[in-house]
Amino acid sequence: MSYYDLVAWISENSQLVNCRIDNVYSTVIPNVFVFKLHCPQGIKELIIEPGRRIHFTKYEREKTLDTKARILREYVRDASIRSISIVNDERILRIDLSNGNSIYVELLPRGLLVVADQQNRVLFSTEYREFKDRTIRPGHQYSEPPKPTMDVKEIEKNLQKGNLSRVLGAPQDIISYLGIQVNSLSELEEAKRKLKEFEEQLKNGRVTPCYSENNVLPIRFENCVEAKSFNDALDEYFTKLEKVEAVKRKSEKVEEEKKRLESSINQLLSTIEEYKKEEEKLRTIGKLIMSNYQLVEDEIKRNAKRFTLKLDGYEVELDPKLSAMKNASKYFDEAKEYSQKAKRAEETLEELKKKLQSLSAEIEEKSRESAISFRKKEWYEKYRWSFTRHGYLVIAGKDQDQNESIVRKLLGERDIFLHADVQGAAATVIKDPEGIQEEDIRDAAVIAACYSKAWKVGLGSVDVFWVYGSQVSKSPPAGEYLPKGSFMIYGKKNFVNNVKLELAIGVCKGENEVRVEAGPVDAISEKCDAYAVIVPGGTDPSKVAEKIARDFSKKLELPTKVIANEIAKLMPGRSEIKKVEVKSVASTNNNNPISH
Repeated sequence: MSYYDLVAWISENSQLVNCRIDNVYSTVIPNVFVFKLHCPQGIKELIIEPGRRIHFTKYEREKTLDTKARILREYVRDASIRSISIVNDERILRIDLSNGNSIYVELLPRGLLVVADQQNRVLFSTEYREFKDRTIRPGHQYSEPPKPTMDVKEIEKNLQKGNLSRVLGAPQDIISYLGIQVNSLSELEEAKRKLKEFEEQLKNGRVTPCYSENNVLPIRFENCVEAKSFNDALDEYFTKLEKVEAVKRKSEKVEEEKKRLESSINQLLSTIEEYKKEEEKLRTIGKLIMSNYQLVEDEIKRNAKRFTLKLDGYEVELDPKLSAMKNASKYFDEAKEYSQKAKRAEETLEELKKKLQSLSAEIEEKSRESAISFRKKEWYEKYRWSFTRHGYLVIAGKDQDQNESIVRKLLGERDIFLHADVQGAAATVIKDPEGIQEEDIRDAAVIAACYSKAWKVGLGSVDVFWVYGSQVSKSPPAGEYLPKGSFMIYGKKNFVNNVKLELAIGVCKGENEVRVEAGPVDAISEKCDAYAVIVPGGTDPSKVAEKIARDFSKKLELPTKVIANEIAKLMPGRSEIKKVEVKSVASTNNNNPISH
């Protein structure tokens, strides 16, 4: 990110202030940190990669916890962000926290992420070292990298070479966009004025966010894709690069092991060939001794010490203490030893080949994981969610807190509220149900039924009632108390009777991502490439998820482990698989399912 990128990003992300840092994670890429923030607008994830970028993300990614992230947590977790500012008009962002500490995000090349205390002494840094102009070590005063300076001669030299970007400290794309041309020192001030005006425009939110495969800017440029916000443009651009890098890094160790195995296999093949050649040679010599039996016997009688006899081009060493027969047997025995060595080596070779095959599959698996690991998250995915057959969004609470949140914050007067007619069920809502059909309400009733206590006790079906949002209240009658997660329903209840406890979990493959969804059978079977139908049962959810994932992966070339994890998140409880259907590769377009 350039200085102007940082200005543009800050101008549209002032909501960073007052967010609380809930946690910090590392990723599979070194020095890429995920800050989980609790903001007034909801939960957000902030990506910080010193020396490169800062932006909110809508994409899920694999989170880890390395030593740096663990230490970083100690100094920032549970602190609220009080202010954000750019340091000395440089690519350095200062984030002041409620606990008195400050985070410095240096976006300059080889920049650091530093946490300093109230006296600006270094508490943490992604790297500790002595630079030419500053020292970054615990307890030392934090100082930012010095600004690069040029004397008049250097400026003139760079202007002659056409290095205007270096002279002005601005990307060439922005210089070209502003139509800045500088041929002499006298024109520099006008160029700086234009850049200052542009900076003010960015601060006032006058941004045209745009990105391509090779660039991201707060201005429109050739062959770029416009985004809703500059943050979205940064997120799309950098996440795509991160996705490639993550797959590469995750595969590197396996690739190294694969190369080692390939080397061992080649060496073993050579050894086996040598063993077989030696076996053949020794066996041939044994046969030559037997076919020249009398000659060998005569030579043995004439020699008192070991001697060599040439037989059919072979130099045959013979022991005069042994008969011709025993000399031949000795060679046959040695040939047998080499045969056994070759056999053992071939067995080892098969094991190595199996390991190599497994590693190749693992590399492919890790490559496939990226479609799942880097998937854009929607706001409703924090809840149970589904879509009806006609595309209406259904959300349901995972626990009492979410039930409370859905009713208090998300339930509109014209939304439809559903609840299984049992104690202990998810508050379920159909959002914006204008023009909704009876089939859609029944689809939503499946979600309300399956994510209720009815599943855990093993019922086959349950009744579900529905009302409009205007009929649901958190206000109890006078003198009564409503416990957390409970609601009052006023007016007539509408019932969907005998809703079967059958939940479909499907995998839907898009152009750039794979999504795992749960919902009614009719809706999921229509839009997903593979789906399983589960019912209440006695098998552990994780084992059911693994079985379904294996069946899906066989046909759709999906990462089994990641898919299994995603499926497990959607399981209502202990279950049994009723059926699994995967659309064949050849029949994906005509929706012809293959039953497993």
